[in-house]
Parts: sequence; C-alpha cells; structure tokens
Amino acid sequence: MRLIELTDLYQPAIGGLERFVLMLSEGLASRGHEVHVVTSAVPGVPAIERSAGVTVHRIPLLYQKVAPRLGEDAARPFHPPAPDPLFRRLLAEVVREVKPDVIHAHAWSVFSCLARTFPPTPVMVTAHDYGLVCARRSLVHRSGASCPGPSWWRCGPCASSQYGLGKGSVLAAASLSSLRLLKKVGTFTAVSDYVANRLSPTIGQVVGQPVRTLHSFVPDGLYEAGWQAERPEFLPAEDGYLLYVGQLSRHKGVDVLLDAYRRLPSPPPLVMLGTPHPTCPAPESLPAGVTMRTSVAHRSVIAAMVRAACVVAPSVWPEPLPMTVSEAQNCGVPVIASAVGGIPEQILDGQTGWLVPAADDRALADRLAALLANGDRARTMGHAGRLQGRRFTAAHGTGLFEQALQTASQTA
Repeated sequence: MRLIELTDLYQPAIGGLERFVLMLSEGLASRGHEVHVVTSAVPGVPAIERSAGVTVHRIPLLYQKVAPRLGEDAARPFHPPAPDPLFRRLLAEVVREVKPDVIHAHAWSVFSCLARTFPPTPVMVTAHDYGLVCARRSLVHRSGASCPGPSWWRCGPCASSQYGLGKGSVLAAASLSSLRLLKKVGTFTAVSDYVANRLSPTIGQVVGQPVRTLHSFVPDGLYEAGWQAERPEFLPAEDGYLLYVGQLSRHKGVDVLLDAYRRLPSPPPLVMLGTPHPTCPAPESLPAGVTMRTSVAHRSVIAAMVRAACVVAPSVWPEPLPMTVSEAQNCGVPVIASAVGGIPEQILDGQTGWLVPAADDRALADRLAALLANGDRARTMGHAGRLQGRRFTAAHGTGLFEQALQTASQTA
C-alpha cells in the first residue's frame, strides 16, 4: 500500500502521539509499504526528509504567517480544529504526487484533509483524545464535570475558560463548524474503549457509524533497553524510588502525587520527569526527597523506569490511554494509577498494579505504602505487568493497524 500518515506534529516534537505515529510509520515501512508522513512545518527542520524508509513532508500553516500568536510555541505548530487554507492546498499537492491508497489522520489536521481539493481518497481517523468533538480536547466541562457533547451554547464559554475569550471563542466556533466534515471519513478508530465510547454518540450522529478501538502501543524490548542503557546521573544513589513520567501539570495529578508523598512515613525518593506546564509546582515548594527534571531523553526515561519500585500515574482527567502506563508495564514495574479514562483497560487491578480514585491523595498514599512494604508483591505485579503489557506493544499492534488500513483503503 501507499500510505499517508497525517499528523499535526511529528519529530522532533516530543509527545505520546508523535512517538506513536513515528513507530507506526516506521513499522509499516518495514513491512514493505510506501509510507509518507505529512505534518506541520517547523523552523529549522527540513521541509522534506527520508528516515527509516519513511518520507516526511513538512508544510506550513496559514496562521503561522497571519496569526502567529494563535500558537504558543513555534516548535509545536498549532493546527486549528478547522481547515487551514495553505495547509490544505499543499497537502493536496502531496496527495496528487503520492497517490495514496489511504490517508490515516491523527489530529486536527484531518479537517484540512476533509475539505479537500484532490481526487477522492479513503480516510481513516485514529482519535488519540477527544479533540475531534471538543476544542479543549478533553470532553471535560469547565466545571470539572464530564461533558455530554458539543453544542453551540456550551462550547464557547467552556473553551474560553481554557484559552481566553478571543482564542477560545474562535476555536469553539471552528470546532463546531468542522464537525460536518467528519461525514467524509470512511473509518473511525480510537486508542481505547473509553475514548471510543465517549466519541461514538457525536460521531454516530454525524456519520452513522461506530468508533472502533485500536489500542496505541509502545516500542518492543523496553525492559532490555532500559537495563542496557546508561544509568541516568539524576537518579538517587539506590534503586527502588518512586517515579512519575508525564507533563508536570495539575490535570496530570502532580499536586495529588505530592500530597500523597507527604503522607508517606519515611518515603523513598520520588523522581518526576516530564515537560513543563504553567501549573507545574515551583521547585522550592517540592518536599525533601523529590527530584524534578524536564526535557529528559526517552532512553533515559526508560532507564529510570526499569529501576523504579513503582510508577505513579495520578491523572485527574480522563486519560485516553497513557503510554507511560504501557511503558512501565513493559519495563516490569508495577503501576499505581487513577481509575480514569482508558487506564483501567491497561491495569489489572490488584494484579499488575492498583487503581485508585482520582484526586484522592489519601488512597494513593495508602496504596504506595502497601506496595513499598511488600517487595515480593511488587515483583509479582511487575512480572504480571510485562505479560499484560504485550497487548500494547508494536509487535502486537502494528499488524492490527495494517489490517485496518488495508480494509479502509477499499472503502470508497
């Protein structure tokens, strides 16, 4: 097959979605398919390059020229939840040149694809979050309650609470206006049952089809890679620390984790690795024993993971399917995580780790203390996690996506 993987961001951008598209593209190329990635242009990065059998096309967005303040970081171009005229025109040129059997879209850039000016091409969408129907990408109302779905009277104020009045109103209006374009999609998939179930009511009304689950995945061989990698210098002197990996933000539950850590009697060190966020705790506010690092290379993250006593994923929002959990399990480490979103699909409660109520620092502290007090139980959970984690590896998942794309390519 000739494939186009269409994504808002790609390497060198860092994030779970970007790593997944990279793995999938290279995995499909290794299986003999002609794979092209189309993504947003980034300053200082070649417009066209070829790596591991994948051709990458980076094309600019109109807003980068006329409204640069819409995006917050030039290294992470922001495709709006609506067609971008320049991106759409340049994408059409790539499509005419490549003549793909199917376009596989992953984020808001799908709207530029669906407002197309090129010959009809089957489109398959994989939803990594809730962004296809929510300008905030969360389907969580500004009140903190679960949102019942998009509406003209609800979305504007809600998006404005996150982005500000001007930007929020524009993004909400763009998102609501673009919903009708989704009827042109031939195949919908989502990275977890939870995301599929949350999207299906709206997607079903638009196109009359269910959303199928195809779990996202992580690289193979993480356990071996972690132990083979050099031990990061920022780690405590001894293994057996607690580890958090992810955005250093309130919605990821960082504050809950720190409150739980303060409850532990004689706790081991806590290592926190991730990307900065405006809600990131100030370094001077961290309890004794906590180490925080940003911009850590993925190989060092995995090297830290295999040496941890436990990985903690305390999110307070409905995580679609966090790669950190799958990575930890494949590293042979038990996970204690919030019972939100797709996480219960990853963790077998009491077998590969524990699930706790979101935003409950007392429950989190109790589970952490219980795990730290029973090393044999932790090792048993870690071993069970490696077995469970195989469901979320490239070796298992690439073939499933290949089959889905082959079926989608036959959909007119």
